[in-house]
Amino acid sequence: MMKFCFLYINIILLLGCAAQGIASGGPEDNEGPKLISVQPPNKTSNISPNEKIILTFDELLDPISIQTAIFISDDHKIKTKGRHVIIKPKENWIANKILTIYISRKIRDYQKNIMSEPIHIAYGTGKEIPNAKIMGKIERHVKGTIVEVGLYDWPINGEDKILQKVETDDAGFFKFEFLEYGKYVLGAVEFMLTDFGKQLRRKKYA
Repeated sequence: MMKFCFLYINIILLLGCAAQGIASGGPEDNEGPKLISVQPPNKTSNISPNEKIILTFDELLDPISIQTAIFISDDHKIKTKGRHVIIKPKENWIANKILTIYISRKIRDYQKNIMSEPIHIAYGTGKEIPNAKIMGKIERHVKGTIVEVGLYDWPINGEDKILQKVETDDAGFFKFEFLEYGKYVLGAVEFMLTDFGKQLRRKKYA
């Protein structure tokens, strides 16, 4: 039987030391793209080795923003067709693994509006999908600012690698999903998290 676990955390952001658009009528577009459907549905298990994944958004996407804004745990190919992003394996998805797809807020429309929140999707290629989550909020978050939150194994040392990295939404909330039950450490940096130990001396951090 699968166990469902989640943890909610509030953490405070502290100050460290140091394409042209397409013609359209009507009201000005100030909102970023929204994901309206995923095929196959999120959290589907036992997908086929050559399963095609189709993400459909509510408006046309700037294709230049796609390739660097989607992170996939297996070798893949990505194609953009208007409002659709099509993801395929280079050959076959690895068997008995969890296939994760993380979509950054940096995907944008032709008016250069980015998404209001990131998207995390997971599939099982014959393996159960873990259900543990960690959710929280960055206090003193400034709307329009992206903060990246990193997940590390506990206990942490200077050489630990980031297990997962997610962005905050417009309100400063973040969520890690599809985790194995265990102990973790979180570290957050404004804009882009690369090396928390070095960046906390120069950037706002949590």
